[in-house]
Amino acid sequence: MENRKDFIRGISAGALITALIMLVVVAGINVYARQIRWRGIDPNTKIMEIYGLLNMFSIVPFDKDEMLENMYRGFLEGVGDPYTQYFDASALAAFHARTEGTFVGIGVHISVEEDDPFITITNTFRDAPAANAGILPGDKIVAVDGIEVIGRQREDVVSMITGPAGTTVTLTILRPYEHERLYFEITRARVEVPTVFHEMLYTEQGAVGYIRLEGFDRVTANQFDNALSELYSDGMDALIIDVRNNPGGLLCTVNSITDRLIPEGIIVYTVNAAGRRENFYSDEAHLGLPLVLLVNERSASASEVLSGAVRDAGMGTIVGTQTFGKGVVQNLLHLSDGTAIKLTVQKYFTPSGESIHGTGITPHIEVEMPESLSRRIGAISPEEDIQLQAALEIANGKME
Repeated sequence: MENRKDFIRGISAGALITALIMLVVVAGINVYARQIRWRGIDPNTKIMEIYGLLNMFSIVPFDKDEMLENMYRGFLEGVGDPYTQYFDASALAAFHARTEGTFVGIGVHISVEEDDPFITITNTFRDAPAANAGILPGDKIVAVDGIEVIGRQREDVVSMITGPAGTTVTLTILRPYEHERLYFEITRARVEVPTVFHEMLYTEQGAVGYIRLEGFDRVTANQFDNALSELYSDGMDALIIDVRNNPGGLLCTVNSITDRLIPEGIIVYTVNAAGRRENFYSDEAHLGLPLVLLVNERSASASEVLSGAVRDAGMGTIVGTQTFGKGVVQNLLHLSDGTAIKLTVQKYFTPSGESIHGTGITPHIEVEMPESLSRRIGAISPEEDIQLQAALEIANGKME
């Protein structure tokens, strides 16, 4: 009996000692934390102290490298700019492949829009795996292979979607006008981005060339030149350029294309953080035919450079709805370890000096179209496309 009492007293004493030790430790940590707040520490020291405390006290396993990658992403997210991003090595490779115009994937453009936590599919490439599976522009990506991607960086999602040719990826999709999540299993393939589509539309007044631009990648200017030459040789009397659902791309590409359309003058100018202005010019040679430009609320960035230059030069009529309003330029800056950051480094202005960031460009003639059709530009018939029909009427009137 005495042994049992001694045992109980031992347990009580041990518990008391343990509690006292924990109180001392917690008190010590609190005092230490107050000292840190009082004297301040540099970020590198703070990170090492946090890492040390994790190693000492955390019962949750963690991967230091993964934590660092997330820290870099979070550091840039603190800028509060949806276009400022961190690229790990795989995301950087995917970005380069996309802007070069060829890659292995499913054939979509995706974007991050302000005040929207979802990754939005802004365009699908014709005859590419995503389009063939039934993915539509405007679809919201909820998850990739069961991993939720809401709120993630754009390039992170790109790296998750891309992979070796012949492998599959499953997208969970939220379609705005449907009431349930959709699931698509898509087989990856090598995709050469078809950024330019063209055809001749014949009317009683003449032959109207139609060119749809779905991006402004490195391959786009050459594809545009080929389309323009073919339409010229077929006797084009007027031209419609369609940049609806076009999220933009490279500034050098849109400048090259705009140079073909407007006479000598400023295409666009940029201003950097130091206030330095840089002008981009077109030469004297230009289209010399009636021009109509089709835009909508998903025409962004380089699409708006083209729209602003055509409008300010008085060389065409803009038809559709208010454009997106992205009037800033990003540069990709490589780091020494094979990663990179994309920073917003310039603001651009139309030739007349207008900044369209956050506002967009207002078309000369506003023509609304149902969302269910607007998201399927390029996949609907010309007769269904009421904005295209309005553009044809304007082109016909200018040929009379």
